[in-house]
Amino acid sequence: MLLRTLKGRHSILLVFVPVIIILLWLGTFLNPVSLTMGQTQMPLYELLLFLTGGSNLVLNIIASVLLVLIAYGMVRLNEQYIFIRQRTDLPAFVFAFIGTGAISLGGMHPSLAAAFLMFLAIDNVFKIYQGTATLAKSFNAGLLLGLATLFYLFAGVYIIWLWTALAVLGYLRAREVLAGLMGFIAPLFFAFFWYFWTDGLGAVFQAISGLFSVNTDFASISLFQFVYWGILGFLVIMSSIYMLTVYEEKKISSRKYFIVLLSFFLFSAFSFIFFGGSGVEQYFISIIPVTYITSHYFVLQKHSWIGEVFFYILVLSSISIHFLA
Repeated sequence: MLLRTLKGRHSILLVFVPVIIILLWLGTFLNPVSLTMGQTQMPLYELLLFLTGGSNLVLNIIASVLLVLIAYGMVRLNEQYIFIRQRTDLPAFVFAFIGTGAISLGGMHPSLAAAFLMFLAIDNVFKIYQGTATLAKSFNAGLLLGLATLFYLFAGVYIIWLWTALAVLGYLRAREVLAGLMGFIAPLFFAFFWYFWTDGLGAVFQAISGLFSVNTDFASISLFQFVYWGILGFLVIMSSIYMLTVYEEKKISSRKYFIVLLSFFLFSAFSFIFFGGSGVEQYFISIIPVTYITSHYFVLQKHSWIGEVFFYILVLSSISIHFLA
């Protein structure tokens, strides 16, 4: 059975992760288009556009590399912190399928670059709980969130998530909070100082204002895409309910990691609701915790045939959406 095979520990199968991403994004490579609609973006994404010559194909290749790196990072993060009480490669495959499942986000978007940096920030946040170099890890997490904000404006909200995570992990102390804040401010300060020095600060504020005013055209999103997101939503609900039933059985560290991931997902949902400009591109960010929560369910739920059925539904819908939407 497919799920039984993929939830095992067969590292050789990981070579199929980039293959899955490339095949599901084949249309993205054959007909590359810009996902930012000519809208001026945050400084680091504008720099990326300059370095790539604005080539949509090159940008989409970079996007696929970022997806692969996050997918592999999912496996490494679980092995290091044992969020799922089993060594498994499944998170990489789950991320590969759902990461390519938003047709309107087929290719490079500032939020994907931000999601990669925010994934690294999660790694640093988890390391804080180990109790070593907490100031450095707090600073690094804040720094990564600051860099993410220079790619994608609405990533800045997650500095509040960092403080929330510190509270969950028992490190909401003045020095860790300040270290995270200093790390967050540092790249923003240097970026704005550079633009001030080069008389480009007005253009940056204009870009920020423009990004706040952009609204997602939901009418342009197909019914099949909403159905697919509905399937994901159902799996998230099922997986969360299962997580709650086994919550008391988990180690204290695993419980805290779960709450940190859940809060990360909630911040993504709140950003989507309260910031109209954030749009559906929050998808790239929100699927990081979604991958772990659903993978946890697929790996550990007791009725194997139910897991197989739901996993087949996820895989088949992730493939068929590219032909229907």
